Amino acid sequence: MNRSENSNTPKDDPDKKLSDAYSDILENRKENSDVDDPLFKTLLNARAADRQNRQAIPVRGKESSWDSIISTIGDDQSSAISNNQANITRIRSRRTWLKAAAAIILIAFSSLLLIQQFNESEPVPVAESGASIQTFELTDGSSVTLRPNSSLYKLTADEDERTYALSGEGIFDVISMPDRTFSVEAGSGRVVVTGTRFNLTDRNQTAKVYLFEGSVRFESEDGTQSVDLVPGEASEIDQSMQIVQPFNFEADLVTGWTQNRLTFRDRQAGSIFNELEFHFNIQITAPDDVKSESLGGTIQLDSAEQSLEDLGIVLGGSFDQTSDNVHEFRPDTN
Repeated sequence: MNRSENSNTPKDDPDKKLSDAYSDILENRKENSDVDDPLFKTLLNARAADRQNRQAIPVRGKESSWDSIISTIGDDQSSAISNNQANITRIRSRRTWLKAAAAIILIAFSSLLLIQQFNESEPVPVAESGASIQTFELTDGSSVTLRPNSSLYKLTADEDERTYALSGEGIFDVISMPDRTFSVEAGSGRVVVTGTRFNLTDRNQTAKVYLFEGSVRFESEDGTQSVDLVPGEASEIDQSMQIVQPFNFEADLVTGWTQNRLTFRDRQAGSIFNELEFHFNIQITAPDDVKSESLGGTIQLDSAEQSLEDLGIVLGGSFDQTSDNVHEFRPDTN
């Protein structure tokens, strides 16, 4: 018994034509069809792609998807015939199958888009300094000099926008490209530039930027606050998202680490300890009265041992290593 004898639906019904045409291919009565319908062509392409993938990739149960559909159609047909309803049920099952297949295609396409978006948002490591100062050239010709124990990650990189994330401290020399946005995220802050030279830090839950050349916009991570800086100005932001108004700085106090030295003027010892802890990846313990001492001068950063020895002499004591990477200040008893 052929399809026309089992159907009360008009022969020229568009849905029936589509379902019959696809059934001919699905049941291997025809190898192809000249039906000119976007959904029909999409279903054929999806079926062909599925066959190719199942041949190329050994996956357990790889026959289940199409065989299950065929089996379901057959079961529906048999049940309908036993109730003298083959002419209606068969058409309805084909229409349902077309709708289900279209939904599967849309879901698969949406999933691919979500996976692609997820992969594109993953930070990509591009530079890491380790225990020494390292300078890296970026793909657009810009460069970054990373302080020890610092890392740079790429978030996006295309013709119109380049976005990086910094952990630690680095000096950036950005090539001027007016039609391109270059930005670096650090903690709760973000620096947006077109072409400039600046120092950026992300330490102790605070982001700081020091501008040497050009101009930058320093903004909070959520974009609710921002300040524009000119050369010689700096600003900072902590986890509270409150931006400090621009203030002036002395360049040699900020960039001394690039020459393996730490220069300070009227600076508390506790702040100097923080610098050494980050630079050498160590921990320093000392009484509060020692941390509050105000110091001025220069310390070489060739090694943690030498730096601590020089600092201990100034403070009237010495730093003893009590465990791995932990150094405790002990005042002279004489």
